[in-house]
Amino acid sequence: MHHPSSSRRRVRPPSDPQSQLHHLSLPRPERRSVVYGASDQNQTDLISNLPDCLLCSILSLLPIRDAIRTSALSSRWRDLWKLNPLHFDDSTIGFGHLNTCKTRARLRYFEALVSVASAHPGPIHSFCISILTKPVVQYNVDNLMEILTRKGLRDLSLSFIGLGQLRYRLPFSLLQCQTLRKASLSDCFFPPSPVVNSCFPNLRELTLEFVFLWDHLLQCLLESCKQLEVLQLINCSGLQYVRINCAKLQKFTIHERYQGGYGEVVHAKEVVIEDAPELRSLRFGESTVNCTRISVRNVQKLEVLGFFSMNATMRIGKTFSKPYNQHEMSVNQSMGLPTVKKLAIAVISPFNCSLLSKVLRCFPCLETLYIKGSIGQDQHIGFWEQQAPFAFCEHHLKSVTMIQFCGQGAEVEFVKFFVEHGQVLERITLVCEDRPTADRVTTRELCLENHASMHLEIEILHKFDFIPDSCEWASLFYTSL
Repeated sequence: MHHPSSSRRRVRPPSDPQSQLHHLSLPRPERRSVVYGASDQNQTDLISNLPDCLLCSILSLLPIRDAIRTSALSSRWRDLWKLNPLHFDDSTIGFGHLNTCKTRARLRYFEALVSVASAHPGPIHSFCISILTKPVVQYNVDNLMEILTRKGLRDLSLSFIGLGQLRYRLPFSLLQCQTLRKASLSDCFFPPSPVVNSCFPNLRELTLEFVFLWDHLLQCLLESCKQLEVLQLINCSGLQYVRINCAKLQKFTIHERYQGGYGEVVHAKEVVIEDAPELRSLRFGESTVNCTRISVRNVQKLEVLGFFSMNATMRIGKTFSKPYNQHEMSVNQSMGLPTVKKLAIAVISPFNCSLLSKVLRCFPCLETLYIKGSIGQDQHIGFWEQQAPFAFCEHHLKSVTMIQFCGQGAEVEFVKFFVEHGQVLERITLVCEDRPTADRVTTRELCLENHASMHLEIEILHKFDFIPDSCEWASLFYTSL
């Protein structure tokens, strides 16, 4: 069925009527008269008879508001929720109105948080707060952080939205927390490097957003976090020459969206991943990859790579190399990257079809391909018709997504190439810049009669009909769709 803004076509093998199962009509079982939670002695309350450990496990699956409400059921349930690990998330409680309240109201709210955290007899495993839009007294936040670190805190998300230069200084008690495993910090800053030398001893995941850093501080931080597996630097300012040496690091993301001007982020000049033997995911923002020199030395286990730019100054192992003064990227196809399964490419003019073909042949086991940018110049018409299939087309490639699809001849030929050679391809998604292009492309012949995969689905969308959450790279786009 065709829509004005999108069209979808499914190609599936014919169904075999003999393979369809017949449904049998079975008699319904008799219903037993059991009432859960009832006080009548003629009825059975099976749930309340469970031991405390099982009831606490059940309550741990509920939001905090619903877990507290169970205390009204009976005296048996009154104090059970207090024994459970507390998972606090301000987004589930509805304190958004505090954004417009005066400072005194926000201080009372913070005092209430401190009281609840202090009075809760059980552990506090996760704590998420992100509604503070104006300066809050540093002393009150420090008190809350100190209480949380004594309660076995494992997961912390702390965001001071809209504070500008009035950022929160992280307290010593939080930096020394032995139980913290995951931290997401926004609009904060670290104390001097001597304190950072011994911080976050057991941290596994760290996300820093709008945090002012400098090269030496980041180096001290990484040397201290010896268990770190995930590192995300998002819109962080102050960095110039980033050096990553983490023995257990598996995922690294650096994304700087804003550039120049007062209070905005400036891109780092260079990012070098020197020693990260366990690295599996390497993600750069679309603007970062074109403004920062990038060098990655160990790529033996790399599975996710993006955004990759053929025009960027970057070196990926021994496979790709483009120094600052070199016009075109050098590609060593004999040193391919067979471990990479997901690849995102940012296309920037001038574009070279031949170079793109060489790049793609370096990923023989690719399963998911994203391309953002137009590859439809007229001089490239006829190029893809003459190309041999890529190694990943036969057994691996399942999804192709093209953002900013313009519907030009070379782009249509590029899509046809995957339709004809992608033997296990399941989905091709084309996101067009305007509705006339989306309507026009739906009537084009995409060579569907010669499809290689029996399960192929092609979807053509206008950019306003595309759901960014369905694209794992959307957060790294320079501009919104």
